[in-house]
Amino acid sequence: MKNTVTAAGFALALILNISAAASAETPAAKENAAVESPATAGPDKAVLERALKGDAAAQYDMGVVYGMGKDGVTRDHRAAITWFLKAAAQGHVDAQYDLGMFYLFSEDESLRDATQSARWFLEAANKGDTRAQNAIAAAYSGGQGVDKNDAEALRWWRKAADKKSAEAQFNIGYAYLLGEGVAAAPADALRWLTLAGDQNHTDAQYMLGRMYIEGVGADANPALALRWLHRAADARHPAAMMLIGDAYLDGHGVEKSDVEAYYWYARAADIDNAFNEERDALAEKISPKDRVDVQKRLIQR
Repeated sequence: MKNTVTAAGFALALILNISAAASAETPAAKENAAVESPATAGPDKAVLERALKGDAAAQYDMGVVYGMGKDGVTRDHRAAITWFLKAAAQGHVDAQYDLGMFYLFSEDESLRDATQSARWFLEAANKGDTRAQNAIAAAYSGGQGVDKNDAEALRWWRKAADKKSAEAQFNIGYAYLLGEGVAAAPADALRWLTLAGDQNHTDAQYMLGRMYIEGVGADANPALALRWLHRAADARHPAAMMLIGDAYLDGHGVEKSDVEAYYWYARAADIDNAFNEERDALAEKISPKDRVDVQKRLIQR
């Protein structure tokens, strides 16, 4: 599946993934107090003082404090955005990228603004930030905050791929596979997906498995398909596990075994219950003892 704007740095991942149950609404007045009053409880006073004097790095740090709810401060995305805007206006690239993320994904839906998100991703992308280049490419690909433009998406993914971004390599491969922004070219798709797969991009590894099973972009090669699928399965990719199960069910590249197929179906279903029906249907075809043995294997993993 094609990547969307989801990647963020460690700090931002913490900001956006904290449970919404822990959040509290903060009146807009608190935003002004957070920005204007050095007496605000919680943030490091030295950092706050530098931020109030216009230091971009300190302003960014203040945005992180409010975005994460650090140092005893109530998490407040509105105040975080206020500080990020101050830093971003001075060219702080991390602030520009994080603004793009907050405007796209903030838990406060009233703050979401796809147009502003794309604007700030583009600012950071133009400064060479790989995360932002992937993000603005995804925005153009999906028409989020900008007019949909597959060719422009591909242009930005190429910039990120020039810096060895596995996400970009995957999306270029996917574009060649589907003919989005470029003429469909399965062999080129295979080449780009291999670059991403070699960097442990699990969706690329899964797609490579499928392509080698189906003979897309290269001759069908069940053994090579299984090698890629096992790499994806090692990273807990349930669809890859299902394809490994299919290989055992049909005897493609491996000795046919309903029991081994059930094992892989069960592993996939343990991660994604969308596969429960197929697992349960196959369970009816093997003996109770074999089902128990598989459950033991799953427990002992």
